[in-house]
Amino acid sequence: MLRWISLVVLSAFCLVAFPLVTYAQVTNLVLNPSFEDDEVILDDPDWQAWATWGWENGLESTVAIDEAEFIDGTRSLRVEPKGDENWYFIVLNLPMPVELGGEYTASFWAKAQEARPLTAQMKATDNTVSFAETGFELTTEWSEYSFPFTSESAEVKLEVFCAGNDVPFWLDFVYVYEGVYVEGIMPSEAATPVEPAGKLAARWGEIKSVDF
Repeated sequence: MLRWISLVVLSAFCLVAFPLVTYAQVTNLVLNPSFEDDEVILDDPDWQAWATWGWENGLESTVAIDEAEFIDGTRSLRVEPKGDENWYFIVLNLPMPVELGGEYTASFWAKAQEARPLTAQMKATDNTVSFAETGFELTTEWSEYSFPFTSESAEVKLEVFCAGNDVPFWLDFVYVYEGVYVEGIMPSEAATPVEPAGKLAARWGEIKSVDF
């Protein structure tokens, strides 16, 4: 049984000027990146939204909009995962049109009730290929996590593997954009930036279902 749940510079001081990538130039490919919009649940092949995928005891997992915990806007997604393997419950966003072979960056903000691992990857929307699987270690503080990827499809989805660990966590301010990691893409509640650790994390102090 498969369950899907949808949420309704330029700066240069030399003879040649080299333009720098800035926040304003970044186009986010993620739909509803901070869970601020109530999206209509679509039950046809053309739906676009946040969604979840579950398998076996991963179907016991739940997600909900949380207005008490967030790093951007006024709410986030709280995930209470179940399932023996991390891929038994997946939170995903799709579709994202990209350039085959293009270089991109995926990033998101997350915090957990207790420290726990979390894995994210990119996948072709038609499920033909997966790539850029990356593991992270969440903490109890809101933190940014990012990874680069070379697209192996012309349309992709971001998948977050939530199970394999029952510790609840929150997800917010999700970005996928062309090019290398861009510093300065800041959620509204983050006041003071900290240098990203290896571009994987920067910390601050403190879904009607359709069965297929």
